[in-house]
Amino acid sequence: MGFFSLLLIRTVAVLSSAWVQGPDEFEFFEKKVRPILVARCYECHSASEQNGGLRLDSRSGLKQGGESGATVRPGDPQSSLLIEAVRYQNHDLQMPPQNRLPESEVEILERWVRDGAAFPGGAPQGEGSNENGSSDDGAPKPTGMTIEDGKRFWSMMPISDPDIPAVSNPGWVQNPIDAFVLAKLDVAGLPPPAKADRRALIRRATYDLVGLPPSADEVDAFVADSSPDAFEKLVDRLLESPDYGVRWGRHWLDVARYADSNGLDENVAFGNAWRYRDYVVNAMNQDMPFDRFLIEQIAGDLVPYANKDTHTATGFLALGAKVLAEPDVEKLMMDTIDEQLDTIGKAFMGITMGCARCHDHKFDPIQQADYYRMAAIFKSTQTFSGKNFGAIKYWNEHTFATEEEIAKIKEVDAEIAKKQALANKFKSDEMEKLRAAAKSKATEYMIAACHVSSMSSLQEIAAAAAPAGLHPRILHHCRKHLEFHRDDPFFSKWTELAAAGDVAGIEAHYRPLFELATKAWQEGLQATPPLTKLPDETLETARLVLNDAAGLLAVPAKPSFAFDDATLQEYYRLADEARILESFSPDASAAMSVRENKIAEGIPIHVRGSHRNLGQVVQRGFPEVMNVSNVKPILPKLQSGRLELAQWMASSSHPLTARVAVNRIWGWHFGNAIVRSTENFGRVGDSPTHPELLDWMARWFIESGWSTKQLHRLIMNSSTYQSVSGQSTSGQSASDASLQAAQIDPDNKLLWHFPMLRLDAEQIRDSILEVSGLLDKSLHGKTVPLRNRQFVFDHTSCDNTKYDSMRRAIYLPVVRNNLYTLFEQFDFPDPTMPTGRRNTTTVAPQSLLMMNSDLVLQASDRLAEKLLSQSSDLNEQTNLAYRSILGRMPSDTERTAITQFLANAMAADPIAADPIAAESNATELKNQAPNDPLVWSLICQSLLSSNEFFYLR
Repeated sequence: MGFFSLLLIRTVAVLSSAWVQGPDEFEFFEKKVRPILVARCYECHSASEQNGGLRLDSRSGLKQGGESGATVRPGDPQSSLLIEAVRYQNHDLQMPPQNRLPESEVEILERWVRDGAAFPGGAPQGEGSNENGSSDDGAPKPTGMTIEDGKRFWSMMPISDPDIPAVSNPGWVQNPIDAFVLAKLDVAGLPPPAKADRRALIRRATYDLVGLPPSADEVDAFVADSSPDAFEKLVDRLLESPDYGVRWGRHWLDVARYADSNGLDENVAFGNAWRYRDYVVNAMNQDMPFDRFLIEQIAGDLVPYANKDTHTATGFLALGAKVLAEPDVEKLMMDTIDEQLDTIGKAFMGITMGCARCHDHKFDPIQQADYYRMAAIFKSTQTFSGKNFGAIKYWNEHTFATEEEIAKIKEVDAEIAKKQALANKFKSDEMEKLRAAAKSKATEYMIAACHVSSMSSLQEIAAAAAPAGLHPRILHHCRKHLEFHRDDPFFSKWTELAAAGDVAGIEAHYRPLFELATKAWQEGLQATPPLTKLPDETLETARLVLNDAAGLLAVPAKPSFAFDDATLQEYYRLADEARILESFSPDASAAMSVRENKIAEGIPIHVRGSHRNLGQVVQRGFPEVMNVSNVKPILPKLQSGRLELAQWMASSSHPLTARVAVNRIWGWHFGNAIVRSTENFGRVGDSPTHPELLDWMARWFIESGWSTKQLHRLIMNSSTYQSVSGQSTSGQSASDASLQAAQIDPDNKLLWHFPMLRLDAEQIRDSILEVSGLLDKSLHGKTVPLRNRQFVFDHTSCDNTKYDSMRRAIYLPVVRNNLYTLFEQFDFPDPTMPTGRRNTTTVAPQSLLMMNSDLVLQASDRLAEKLLSQSSDLNEQTNLAYRSILGRMPSDTERTAITQFLANAMAADPIAADPIAAESNATELKNQAPNDPLVWSLICQSLLSSNEFFYLR
């Protein structure tokens, strides 16, 4: 690819991200970016004052820039003056001028610009808006909604009871869902879709409910079952499978931002998070009513029937990523509460509550007072342990451990401490040896420093250090120290002699000084009383220079920089012994949880979100716009109010909870939800494609007893769910009908066909293991190979977490900031935020991963062995391969291709005939018989990497 092609790609990428405007970007700006601009920039760069001609309180101001030019280049932080200024790398451009921003705030601004520099609204309130209520540059005015307007907004209105519409083709309607869908198709002039064939249906339903492919025998049995309730029976069977909870539990874990480690500053293991995961899997398998599921996760410690499971459920509140080393405890508490409110708002109500921390919500009818009413409830809740408030603050846990178990844990802890102490002592001793060696050669270091500059590379310094046996990094630091202290009286002589190239002079001046100082100090220590300093000022200075651990002869703090290979490997060996013992040691039985704290009747509104700038006190309560009564809720004086909050959210009169829940469930079935912004039912979120259907299902969901399994049955037994993928019926040919429908509704919002869905990361991985016979379907238990609160990254900064387990993917570790490669490549969600709808990307590395992954190669080898062990007949082997992997028989064309491939494998030049085989396999493939496992392994790998295996139709 040429330079101009690369430049074009880069240009297109930058332009495509310019001034991005979307719900996610708006939310990030309001929650993270605007507070920084308000607190740090608006004093000098807003409507009231525009130093340098620059305004940062509007998108037009950012575009125009100031006297230095455009402030922000969306998508390109490196070229944005704003980012250059806050990085403090240009002495002539540093903002804010008094104090540099914290690194965390710089990273937020960098991400904002990189992601397109979304700026909701073109101007501050009251400026630059046109008469239709939008800004000059097309974005909604950031003026929010009044409570009265909010109550009339579609998502805040009470759930309606819509009539089931009359439609053009009643015979297509299997239940009311179809009537609502077909009514929309009728308006658009589109016919209803045909029904999918049985092989497609069983594959779709099985993947949907249990996340695995159906076996060939299951496909054959379903195809042969001509009974009218065959599909209903299939759905019932799948819902009763233990694998149902695994599949649908994983959906909820996306929303609950589940992870097995903290991430952020201190990435330590959530060693007991697995108990929450198992709670979710069990809740799904038991069809726990969703209202109870909600209540237990928010207030499981307060319900009248509180037990081990309900305490575990409150792990939902404790699982979020936290800055555990935050020294400001009050800030840590309020940041944690903010994360909890944001998660609760998105997960259960589809509201971006976090946007109201610093100001009234810019788009939705959520006031800053609403935010702090709820914050007061969580201020009365204890998320952190009351014991460990040192440098690292630990989360609260509810213990189930017996006294006997605790005693055994203490014994294990003592053994771990011994091994850690051994490694630390070795490190300390070796560092001391290096310091002593450097002190004994102090003059040699000062002589060698003459031959390099402070800008010399480490390679050049190593060459200068070698003749005298000096440590290169100590010499590197020595040279920089001499440069920095060139005018210091003790080092000025070195500066003079080094400039003259007088090495002998340096030797004659400094060696006697260091020797006399060392001797005088040793003698002084024997005196009575011992000396605390040398009386001779020059010798005392020389002594201090020799013994300053951070001075002239500083030893690198990192063992990897300080030690030679042999010493380093011994240190790693000792440290690994301690780490491995810790990793595989038991934890006391406990669950991440919350509990009641000192009750706060109310808390002050934090002006601009700062806990140091307090305003009016507000009492505990709920967002005003969703209160169905004018009477304010009365919360108990002796409890936080979490239980009342949860019961209020789970009430049938709450306008959002059921809507949000059924919307996500619909989206997990169809790939796209009725409201595609599943966590944002606000003004900048997406509007519902089928609002009447959404309300009808929400009401039905509540009336069913909040039963998720019953909702599955309703959705899946509809013609809408059972429709063919990509074609429609009409008097025209299928292709003509599809073309017409695609022109009218290119995004398939009207559901004129069932969408083609790519398998997600877990389905891909589990399916590969399932078809090869390697999958372990056992449920529950701890699977992260780390002890509770153990650091994920060890002394080598390597994550030692393994992903070679054969269990379902839900039981693989989820390490924040270092996800499993297969998860990352196939769009696993960010485990720091609630996600109800995963992205689906198609990129080249996905194919490369399938070609080179040990998982795929191992499964392919196992499949090949399985095929060859079951038959020696070529046709039967081909049939088995296709039935095992794709659930169908091969076509004549495919059978011919397999036969030709096997023939080519025996040819003199297999590479020329077979582009799939890699060059390294050329020798192995020569002259092999068709029944060789390696050849069949390549065939199986090709089928596992095929689109048909990856996609549901």
